[in-house]
Amino acid sequence: MRAKSEPMSDPELLAALRSGKAEAAFIQLYRQLPDVTTWIRSHTGSRTEARDIFQDALVILHEKVAEPEFTSSGPVAGFLFGICRNLWLAELRVKGRSEKYIAAISAEKKDEEPVMTSVNEPLMQLAERAFATLGEKCRELLSRFYIGNEPLATIAQAFGYTGEGAAKTRKYKCLEQARAKYRLLLSNNQTI
Repeated sequence: MRAKSEPMSDPELLAALRSGKAEAAFIQLYRQLPDVTTWIRSHTGSRTEARDIFQDALVILHEKVAEPEFTSSGPVAGFLFGICRNLWLAELRVKGRSEKYIAAISAEKKDEEPVMTSVNEPLMQLAERAFATLGEKCRELLSRFYIGNEPLATIAQAFGYTGEGAAKTRKYKCLEQARAKYRLLLSNNQTI
C-alpha cells in the first residue's frame, strides 16, 4: 500500500490522468510549477505568465494523455516541462522577441526534456493560430497584459472599462476564448 505522501510513479500518473481521477496527478504535477516559474522568469517572463503557461501545459498534457495512441518515452514531469518550454517559446514569438534570442533558448540542452517534446512544435503553431483568430480587442488586451506587462487598471482605462475588475474579467474571457479556439484547432488537426 502506498503511503499518502509518496509520489506516484510515471505509469501511475498516466493512469490517474486517463481514468478521470486526475486530481491526485495534478497535485503531484503542481510540484513542477516552481521550476517552470524559475525558468520562465529567467527568460524574460513574469510569475503570472509562468502560471498561465503551466495551466495551459496541464490542459495539453491531460488531452494528449487521453488520446489512445499516446505513448510515453520519458518522465511525465519532463514532458510537462517541455510543453511549458515550447508554449513559452511560442509566447516569445507572439511578443515579437528577436529570433536570435528564441533560437538561443531553443538550443539550450535540457536533460529533463524527453524526446517526445519535438511533437509540440505543431502544438505551438496551433496556439499561435488560435491567438491570431481572436478579435482585435482581445488580442490587444492580452498583448498589453502579457507582453507589455501593463497593469489591469491601465488597461481598464485605455479600453474604457469601469475598473480593474472589469478588465480582469475581460482578460479571463479572452483567454477562455483562445483556449476554446486552440482546442477546436487541436481536435480538427489530424497531423498532431
